[in-house]
This record gives sequence, C-alpha cells and structure tokens, in this order.
Amino acid sequence: MAMKMKVFHYPEKGKIATFTSGLAAEFQVKVDKIPPAYDCNRERLLFLGISSGKMIDDTLSRYLRGLDTERVQHVAIFTDAADSTVEEMKALVTAAGANVIDVKKVKGSFFSFLTSVKPEEMEDLKAWANGIVAQLQD
Repeated sequence: MAMKMKVFHYPEKGKIATFTSGLAAEFQVKVDKIPPAYDCNRERLLFLGISSGKMIDDTLSRYLRGLDTERVQHVAIFTDAADSTVEEMKALVTAAGANVIDVKKVKGSFFSFLTSVKPEEMEDLKAWANGIVAQLQD
C-alpha cells in the first residue's frame, strides 16, 4: 500500500527544486512550492527541500509553524541551510506538533540559477528518502 506523502520545496529555484523533482518522481507524487497550492491533509510523511541562509524568512517560518498533526505526522527535511538554521526549522516544526524524523544536509549552489545535480547526489538523496519510507512502513 502506498504511503500518503507529499514533497515540497522552498524557494522555487536552484538545486533544491531539482532535488524535490527527483524525489517526487521516485515516489510518484506531485511536487509543490511553499506555500503549496494544495496543503497537507493528514499526510503520513512530508519531505521538505529547503534552501536558506542564516535566517528563515517569514513565509517559510509561518508555514513551518502550521505543521500540526492534522496536516502531517512526520517531516523529513533536506537542506543546504546552516546548522543553526536547521535547528530553528526543527524547533518550529516540533512546536507545531509534527515529528521531524530526519534532516539531511545537501550541497546547494551559490547561484540560484544553477540547478544541475550530480547523479550521485540524487542517488544519495533517494537512498536516504527510501530509508525513511521503509522505516515508517515497518
């Protein structure tokens, strides 16, 4: 049985968008931006691809604060953000009620118009994501 999940990214450009498209294809789900056109509704798992600097902007912060258990049970984040920003993201999601199951650091690009991802980077991300899905299906 397929697990109810979604894949979102923030912002809409750069390597993070390429990573989310790869995960969406892997699990045969649609990818959407934050804030999404169709938000979560009792999803079992939400993969969030987030590119951020040392601060979380207001749009992303508001979205993370709204991830309660009515929307999603587990959140897995892949990001190129600084460690302090990752901790802040985790705190916002946890305070809202969802469980942050794992965080994976990915290599971002300095320029947002660069979107290419090496095949080994994509395979590494897919392996990580498949591990999380397998863990939740046990």
